[in-house]
Amino acid sequence: MKIVLVPFDFSPHSLAALQTARRVSAKNQARIICVTVIPSELDWDLLSDEAKAKHPELIEQQQEAMEVLPGYIKSVAPVKSQFEQIVKIGVPYEQILRVAEKMAVNMIVIGAHGKGYSSGNFVGSTLQRVIRFAHCPVLAVKTPLDGNAFRKIAFATVFNSAGKAAFEKILPLARVFKSSIHLLFVNTPEHFTTSAKSEEDMAEFGRGHEQFVIHRHVFNDVDAEHGIRGFCEKHNIRLVGVASGEHLHAPAYQIGTTETLIFKSDLGVLSLKA
Repeated sequence: MKIVLVPFDFSPHSLAALQTARRVSAKNQARIICVTVIPSELDWDLLSDEAKAKHPELIEQQQEAMEVLPGYIKSVAPVKSQFEQIVKIGVPYEQILRVAEKMAVNMIVIGAHGKGYSSGNFVGSTLQRVIRFAHCPVLAVKTPLDGNAFRKIAFATVFNSAGKAAFEKILPLARVFKSSIHLLFVNTPEHFTTSAKSEEDMAEFGRGHEQFVIHRHVFNDVDAEHGIRGFCEKHNIRLVGVASGEHLHAPAYQIGTTETLIFKSDLGVLSLKA
């Protein structure tokens, strides 16, 4: 967990993401890359200097962001933190993902809502697309997660090979914070599984990782999203990892458990792909 990327649009939620990333950085001296994107449908990276000069308003916004961003960073981070500031122009999710891939980041920490959010609205398209297309874990937050929030991590999944691969990706973060991991299977009427089978599957997940403190839980509820929320509330857990499926070609309106959790709860939601 050496490089953490934070999309930053000066909104309260992006500030919460930056403060959360600072906690990770303070724990293991991770480098933090702040990316601010000036929204535009232009593929700015491919334009010639002559073509860019035809859009002085975008250049002005970029320069203004570069001037203002350092002040925001200094307000939440100690001088010793390793910050890099990048201001791009283009489609926000595309630019965020390009930087993440180019810099080979280990995790993206992103605000659950962006600039211009109105209370009651669902998660925005930028967050949805970052979760769907990013190859690294994506942590979405509404409020800053302090060190205590990382001490217990719930991991909710169906216990198959894809879930096991996703589980492996939560371990570096758990190692940094010496977190206890709470494996969670939400038993629902639609996908009922016996307690014995669930216990067997979860035991297999923990095999080979005896250096971690791993607890196993079966929680009954009407669906996965309600079960995860109910379990975390009962056990005072603020951070949950979710094994997210591959939805690269899914339509934007197809909403999954991960997005619903982010919208309906104040949990930090860590999306992990196989």
